[in-house]
Amino acid sequence: MNKLSILFVSLLLSASTVFSQDEVAKQILDKLSDQGKVYSDITAEFSLNFSNTTQGIDENSEGKIWIKGEMYKLDISSDLSIINNGRTLWYVMKDVLEVQIMDNDPEDEMNPSKIFTIYESGYKYEYNGAESVEGKRMHSINLYPNESGTISKVVLIIDAEKTELSVIQLHDKDGGVTTYTITKFTSNSSLTDDTFKFTKSDYPDIEVIDLR
Repeated sequence: MNKLSILFVSLLLSASTVFSQDEVAKQILDKLSDQGKVYSDITAEFSLNFSNTTQGIDENSEGKIWIKGEMYKLDISSDLSIINNGRTLWYVMKDVLEVQIMDNDPEDEMNPSKIFTIYESGYKYEYNGAESVEGKRMHSINLYPNESGTISKVVLIIDAEKTELSVIQLHDKDGGVTTYTITKFTSNSSLTDDTFKFTKSDYPDIEVIDLR
């Protein structure tokens, strides 16, 4: 077999492997999406790490998130709360007692309520393999945005048996990595819509900045 033939066969095998890996990723993501549609609501607790080796940053905190349809509430330790009822977004900085009010952006792909379907548009996906974590088999899938932006890559670690998200990593273009590790997951707990509403009486001295 001459060098040209060897190169041609190598390219075919390489393309076949990539196609196969993409199909594996899509099958897992489709299954995760179908599972997400079964939930009427989600409550999850997580640990959070932000690191940037070039800047010498390594910070840890904890948080909790509630999701129902397109609504979500995100609490990170005692510093920050983001509340979105599908129409209005409240960005609550509890450490400085300030809340910024904005209209919801329906095109915001980083909206946590879209995490199960983020791969369906605007991203390429790649199966990164499977590994055992504390005796559980986990799938690793990379998502790459088609358009350049703040986020350069999203990594999803998915529990193979339960088809549940275990870890979400956001890699930014400046070398920062934000890692959400889910420590507790509850679904279908009958969350009310009031969960996703900012109540000023909870923060009597807070400064309100309306940016709508």
